Amino acid sequence: MTVSDSTAFYQHALQQCLLVQTSLMQNHTLENGEKVWVRQAGTRNSAWRYHLLKIAQQISGIHMLQPVPNLGGIPSLQTEAARLQALSTAGVQVPVILAQQPNALMISHIGEHNLENEWKQHKHQPEILLQRWQLGLNAIADVHKRKQYLSETFARNMIYVNQHSIGFIDFEDDPLSVMPLPHCHARDWLCYLHSGARLMQEYSVANQAKALWESMLHHQPHEVHTIVINSLRKIRWMRYFTARIYGKDTLKLAAMARYA
Repeated sequence: MTVSDSTAFYQHALQQCLLVQTSLMQNHTLENGEKVWVRQAGTRNSAWRYHLLKIAQQISGIHMLQPVPNLGGIPSLQTEAARLQALSTAGVQVPVILAQQPNALMISHIGEHNLENEWKQHKHQPEILLQRWQLGLNAIADVHKRKQYLSETFARNMIYVNQHSIGFIDFEDDPLSVMPLPHCHARDWLCYLHSGARLMQEYSVANQAKALWESMLHHQPHEVHTIVINSLRKIRWMRYFTARIYGKDTLKLAAMARYA
């Protein structure tokens, strides 16, 4: 299939998918057997998408966890397309843009499950679990070495490709539009820790995971390292909040606080 034929195929496929799509983000299997994802432009983004970061920022006072403004709709699709292109050009593993139009975007499928699922699958296998934790750390560090940044770097947005590779999804907002690059990098580290510290604690590998985290952070640029450490110091007082009565949002921050 020539480039021209391929472009026409995916553009037609996008039109067909939109005829049956029932949600803003949905997966489809094309006639050639290929699995793809189609995102439609919707109304201004709902508050639920930012619940996790809003609550985390409000409780902790960590500025880096403040959600990035996002108007949703067509602007968010344009942002996602631009970020995917920039990351791909830099050599970061992200979905390929297969077809697009002003109100919709078709991207490739890059993996069956995310890193959080991978952690849960191996929660009784400490060696594999910690390898997957390190894999996430390595993937983020590699993105930063390429002078790039991510967005909401939670494990659910990190796709496990294989034991050597992680891909990234969900780029509807652009942190660099509201903060300098070192802050974007610090935000990536803090989001990752927010999504994983509590699970590492529950799966009884907290000390080992912390050692791997500290080793990785030690090799980051001084400014990024300082921002992350200063942010975590703000919640150091929360490290003793371990009772479930405090709720999962607080417990996630409490687990993070132990990395201060």
